[in-house]
Amino acid sequence: MRFYVLFFLVAIGAGSLRAQDECELILTRAADEFNAGHFYDTPSLLKGCLDKNQSAEWRQRAYLLLSETYLLVDDPVGAESSYLKVLQANPEYVPDEKIDPIDLVYLSSKFTATPIFTLFAKVGPNVSPVHVVSHRETTTSEGKYKLMPGVQLGVGADWNYDDNISATLEAHYVFSGYKYRVTGVFEKDVIEMYDRQSWIKFPLSVKYQANQGKYRPYGYVGYSVDLLIGDRATITLEDNNLDEGGIQTKPGESPVYKIQPKRNTFNRSMFVGGGVKYKLGLQYAFIDVRYALGLTNLVDVDNNIFNYENSSDKTSPDFQTSGEIALRWGLVDNFFRMDNLSVSVGYVYPLYKPRKLKKARSKSVFRSIKKQSNEAPQE
Repeated sequence: MRFYVLFFLVAIGAGSLRAQDECELILTRAADEFNAGHFYDTPSLLKGCLDKNQSAEWRQRAYLLLSETYLLVDDPVGAESSYLKVLQANPEYVPDEKIDPIDLVYLSSKFTATPIFTLFAKVGPNVSPVHVVSHRETTTSEGKYKLMPGVQLGVGADWNYDDNISATLEAHYVFSGYKYRVTGVFEKDVIEMYDRQSWIKFPLSVKYQANQGKYRPYGYVGYSVDLLIGDRATITLEDNNLDEGGIQTKPGESPVYKIQPKRNTFNRSMFVGGGVKYKLGLQYAFIDVRYALGLTNLVDVDNNIFNYENSSDKTSPDFQTSGEIALRWGLVDNFFRMDNLSVSVGYVYPLYKPRKLKKARSKSVFRSIKKQSNEAPQE
């Protein structure tokens, strides 16, 4: 049974290869007939193979030959229909103005395959520098912030105004963090807080990018609405003060405190960034670097010690627990904002849409041809 299945698959593959070889020979013959001036024979020669499932590369060459044929026999409808199918086979095809016929170059100016929308996804690490807005340490203590690694996941879409300019809307999940170490608390004690945040961010930006070449650099600037959906902190206290018996207390570690109620949920940032896209067939891989400048004080000024919003009873255990970080561990937050530096790698999937333009780009074609003629050496 396995032998018959294998034989059947091999037979199908051999038949497909034989059909492709035959169509390659037919395309070569059609090109020869075209070069010999037998233009009216070209469509009939190619028709049989065009009705079959040929490769994109074969269809591109065949429909290019048909486009040139219809241009020469003065059939503009056939030429435009054939050129549209060229772009369907290869959306990034562009005639070479130096070697292709001028009428084909002019025909191409009536069409575009630039995606209206481009989708992408990305992932990568980040760090979040902290900038103090207002210090709240005591006169005997000194606090320092330390960068901690985070990670972000993102998806987005570009709306392409043209080949170079686009507007981009994204949605990110970001995990960030920092450590805050305070020395000199009660003269000798050391307190360290490890704070981890979870965000949902919605960046909106304007991007300028190159549209030719294997490597395509780009840059952008934008604004983001950042929602803080979670914040957890762990505190370590190193008690270096001696009690009356001369015994040093061992360091203590707090439980995990959910301190999101002490933070502002709605935050804002501005950002700049850039990167390079690497062409992979009709898609792209990319690397992106972004720096976001936080615009909002992350600490809720009214609830930074106790959580007043959700506690109507000031004597309740929940209300008293909300103040443990300050009362039990001796730590009071500075007012601060957070920046974010991220590096991401990702994948771009353009939604190509070959179509005829409402207004041809013939002026740019003529300018390019005129420039080439002026640069050509004079005999």
